[in-house]
Amino acid sequence: MSQNATRAAIVAMLRDGHSNSQIARELRCDKGRVRRIRTELDLPTFVPAEQTRTIEDKWRLFARAVDGGHMEWTGERVGAAGSPVMRYKDSYCSPSAIAFELRHGRPPQGYAIADCGRKRCIAPDHVEDEAGRLAKRQEIRRANGLDSRPETCQRGHDQTEHGRLEQDGRPYCAACKRLWKTEPEAQREARASAWEAVQRDIETMLRQNVPQMHIAKQLGVAPVRVQRTREALDLPAPRPGRPDRYSSLEDAFRQNTTPVGDGHLRWTGYTDTDRGIAYVCFRKQRLTAARVSFELHHGRPPVGRVLPGCEVDGCLAGGHLADRPMREANGRADKAFDAIFRQSA
Repeated sequence: MSQNATRAAIVAMLRDGHSNSQIARELRCDKGRVRRIRTELDLPTFVPAEQTRTIEDKWRLFARAVDGGHMEWTGERVGAAGSPVMRYKDSYCSPSAIAFELRHGRPPQGYAIADCGRKRCIAPDHVEDEAGRLAKRQEIRRANGLDSRPETCQRGHDQTEHGRLEQDGRPYCAACKRLWKTEPEAQREARASAWEAVQRDIETMLRQNVPQMHIAKQLGVAPVRVQRTREALDLPAPRPGRPDRYSSLEDAFRQNTTPVGDGHLRWTGYTDTDRGIAYVCFRKQRLTAARVSFELHHGRPPVGRVLPGCEVDGCLAGGHLADRPMREANGRADKAFDAIFRQSA
């Protein structure tokens, strides 16, 4: 390296704010000589313009306005998805997070993402953090007349922590979404298949009137999942109180009777001992067993008292029972029969 550059030329360039490297390159002198002269003159160390530029200034260098009030990033991108990134001094920054701070004067809470519908837009007016997106989408949800968000997702994640909303207000679970992205394809397919099988079991048990809490406990699912399935199937809401012991009135009658031969039927259920009357108890109703048996057999309610016509005390076989009109008709038939035989005699 030539040492013929004059001291005056080196000093002049130093005072003009050039770097040691640039002076050595242009004057073709030793870089160490330039550094020693800078020290002798007590001149400040050279700082590149890049290091004096603010983070906002650098962001503006690579943020370009496009149609519709949107902005796109023309700087560095990383990853297979081409996510925008900005290097500033010794760190990496998110252009979206800088855009949010430019508008709101504070760092974002969680991820800062544009909520305008344009992918990777970095316009400060379009970027929201998690709190802002949630508030905006909650307003959309209320405007559409939707109920409040569920407390837990179908996997039981607390939605006060993991709950998010789509742009149209539909809820989703961020924890479930993260799990779904990190699972291998084979494991994801197996989980989806198992989920569908459990869903079919829930639907079957709901149609069999199994209580919701019993279904949740037996299948190991969140109660809210069972409730949502019931609502999707448009099944009636479960009745409060203890579940029914019998599926129908006929089932309640059949399970409390037993055949005793010759077509007779004996009652084995509840009987009012003071009055000697057998009752069928079903859904908070108490109906006389004879009237239930009569209606099940004849397909109509009885008129008047129902009595066995087989001369077996307490028989409840439907074909052996008769109400008042039937007994009166039998009486008229008996009289007509007697009259015919008397005349022939």
